[in-house]
Formats: sequence, structure tokens, C-alpha cells
Amino acid sequence: MAKKAYSFRLLKQHIVDPADALKDNNKLQEKQLSDAPGNKRLFAGQAYGAPPGWISFFAEPDRAHFNGLFGGQAAAVLFVRVELPIDGDQAPESRWLALCFGMGFQDLRPEALESQFGLRVALNRLGRERIKSVDTRRPEDATIQTRSQNNRAGEIFDFGIEMNRIILQAITGKSGEDNFGGTLTGADGLKLSCDTSYHEIDDKALQIVTSYGDNAFEEMFPWYGKITPIRDKARIGQLDNELLARLIAGLIDGIHMAPPEIVDYQNIDRFKFSGSGRGDGHDELRLGDYLDLFSNERPLTLTHLKGDKVRVASDEGQFFDRWVVFKCLSAEIHIDGILYILAADEWYAVRNDFVADINEAIADIPVIDIGLPAYVPGEREGDYNERAVDGRDDLFLYDKNLVAFEGERGRVEFCDLLAANRDLIHVKRRSRSQTLSHLFMQGHVSAEAFLDYPALRDQIRAAMPDVGLIVPAERPDPAQYRVVYALLHEGNATLPFFSKVALSSISKQLRRMNYRVALSWIGPVVAM
Repeated sequence: MAKKAYSFRLLKQHIVDPADALKDNNKLQEKQLSDAPGNKRLFAGQAYGAPPGWISFFAEPDRAHFNGLFGGQAAAVLFVRVELPIDGDQAPESRWLALCFGMGFQDLRPEALESQFGLRVALNRLGRERIKSVDTRRPEDATIQTRSQNNRAGEIFDFGIEMNRIILQAITGKSGEDNFGGTLTGADGLKLSCDTSYHEIDDKALQIVTSYGDNAFEEMFPWYGKITPIRDKARIGQLDNELLARLIAGLIDGIHMAPPEIVDYQNIDRFKFSGSGRGDGHDELRLGDYLDLFSNERPLTLTHLKGDKVRVASDEGQFFDRWVVFKCLSAEIHIDGILYILAADEWYAVRNDFVADINEAIADIPVIDIGLPAYVPGEREGDYNERAVDGRDDLFLYDKNLVAFEGERGRVEFCDLLAANRDLIHVKRRSRSQTLSHLFMQGHVSAEAFLDYPALRDQIRAAMPDVGLIVPAERPDPAQYRVVYALLHEGNATLPFFSKVALSSISKQLRRMNYRVALSWIGPVVAM
């Protein structure tokens, strides 16, 4: 029998009637199976039936020519009940597995399905060295997704992926067991190339559901599951409500607001919120300023968080809507001993041992005072850097326009401040994970280019001849230099967890190059 590709989804354990897993507006009808088995239910029909969208291309009077013309695609879902073997004194357990044909999977309610079901099956049944492609996403940014493919099957690390810093979304490879199947792709669903038929589907379903409950992945792929996106709508609702309750109660430790993308603050002068009146706005995006818009008479709700807009304006410019408030929120909340993180409009759960490992790595990075002046809240980074070097002969300002070196990774920004003691200082306002992770990577790229490119060192020296003794023409000794990340803050001298993940990785890479690494927190000016 030739192998064919089949698509599977696993219903959540509490669903007794598989019909409850179908969307309310589904167009499938239950069909009576000839052998009428009690463990199978078939639903079939058209995935959709509507006039094709291209009819609107034609003039209104001519559209009558297309009356009765509908687009659509056949769809079916065969639900198979799997009776799992009894283990010891445990009660018997059964699960419904959905085998989807055509567009049938679109008629299933996402909240009725086990998230990452296919991914877990794939990791349990793939051979360690039989991976063909991986789909990943960085947790700081919900929009950037990457697919890495290999023309030959290999291990996960052959793809150049640093597993601590990504979310695994899908994986494709060859089964390590011939009787299970051939090529398989796992994500929320499972696509499996295998030999099976209607009369054999019970055995295959049992094999698949048993594979879901296996823990072989813990040994073969121990990196999996460190950071897991939350897909369960009920759990997301609980987390949203917990976030709302803390905001209303003023318990905002671990919660802050920042632009959800890397922005040029030279082009943004003020922030305000929809419904905040005609004032001039604020010089910084602050959670407190948003919460001040609400009171007992006008309580904050999730509708506000997910509907209100952050508005921005440049010098002498008009305000315009830029982001939804909820997308600008970052939160780290511990519930029942588990760390949940809100980043880029999505919730994640973080495994406890991973949290401990990252915190230990960050504790090894020294926090130092490098003698920079206090930060004036709302001050632009460029203005702060100019003020920091004013009157100093041991500190050199390297504005991003002074050195414009194009290296292998693109334009290299050397540093913000170069100290006579050979500190390479990168200055950034403490913000959300994505922005800080970009800063940490920028420091790594700069440090690498500083060693490897004489042309970059020539530009540095040409911009300021006084640094000749600090920046030699020949390749520098990295042990004499320290990469310092100076973070401006307004009282929140902490790193978001995903930023800690990025910094722990970058710090290791810099130390391998023999650089020293340090953090410096620059707090706000103390009011007299």
C-alpha cells in the first residue's frame, strides 16, 4: 500500500461528544457509517458555500449572470475514539482523534483542540538526526517567523538555531520507526505520511494518541517546552482577567508599557491615549499615565485595554493612532508557581528550571557604576549621551552618524560612548524585550566587527583622533575591553525575562571572544 498524507487533530480530554468540537456555524452534516461503529463519527459537507469574491469585479447590472454560482470545497472530519490501555490501577481513558479531509479542519473549534499536539507527537517519533525543517518564532515579536530547511535530514543544531531564544512552532522530518509512518510534520495538528485505511484507522489512531502521551522527547529534545505559547482560550481569559485585576488594584510590579516595536525616538516626541482629551500628551509611554484615566466612576475594563489606542506625535505634529494599548503591555505574572509572560500581545508559560537557569546566568553579569549622570525622565537618548560627555575628557561620544561602517551583518553602530578605560558603552532606555534584545545583539555585532575589521577601527580613529591610544590600528586584545550596557530607567531597574534570555546568550558569546561584560543601571534624577 502506498503511503498517503493524513491530517490529525486531538480533541481535549473533557470533550465527550465530538460534535461539540465543531464550530457553531459549520456546514458539515453527520453521515451514517455503513458499519455503524460506536467509536467513529463522520461529518461531511462543503467547507463553505458563497458567491466567489471576484463577482464584485463586474458592474452591478451584470452580476445577475452569476446567480447560482458558488464557490466551495468538500470537507469531512472522521472522529475516532481511542481507548487507551489501562496502566495499573488507573481508570480507563478514552480520547477523540479527528482525521480531517479537505478543509475539514477549518470547521473545528481551536479551543476544543490540544495545542501543540502534533509537535509533541513529532518530537516523540522523529529520530534525533532525521529533521528536515523547523518553523520558529522569537517570543519578543509575534510577527517574525522563520522557516529553516535542510536538503538532508540532520539534528536540530545543524539548522543554526539557538533553542533558548525561540519558540518552536512546527517541525518536519522522518519517523524513526517504519511502522509509525514516513514523513511527518507536527504543529498544533499532525500531518503524517503512512500506510493505513478505514479498517486500520483504529490501530493508527491508538498509535498516534499513545505517541502524544509519550515522554521520549524529554531525552532526545530536552530544549523543548522551556517557553510555551498559551493557546487555550480559557487560560488566556484567566490571564487577561488576572492582569486586569492587578492593574485595577495598582499592583503593577512586573507590568509596564512600552512601544511594541523598535522606534526612532527622534521622530516621536509625545504620547497620549485615545479618550485622554486635548492635552499635550506625555514625553514617555507610562503605564501610570494610562491608569490615571480611570476611576471608581469609570473603571478599567478589558474592552478598554484591547480597544483604546496609544497615540503619538512628533515635534509640532498632530497626534495619530499608532498601537492598541494591550499590544504595548508587557507583564510577568506568577500564578501557582508558574511564570506567565505577556509579550507582543501573546501569553507564554515558562518552565521553572529554565527560569532558574536564566536567573543564575544573569546573576553572573556584574552590575557596575560607570559614573554617568542621572537620567531625566523623558530625555532622548541622544540628548542624554551629549550631556554625559559634557566636560569630560575621558569619555567620547560616538553618535551613530560618526561611524557608518557596513559589515557582513549590515550597518555597524560602534557604541554610544567610548571610555578612556576601554569601556564600550551602549545606552538605551529600559523598554520591552524586543528593544533590549536588539540592543544586546547590537553590542555583540559591534564587538565582533571591532576585532575583525581594520576599516571600522580606521573610521573610529578618524572620527576622533584623540582615541588613538584606546583604539589601535592593529587587531585589539578583547581582554582589555569591556562591553557595558547602560540602561536608563525611571525606577524599574529590572530586565524583562525574555531580555534576560537574550542577554545571557549574548554575554556567553562575548566572553568566548574574551571580552568582559557588565550592566549599568542609570536611575532618574532625584527631585529635591
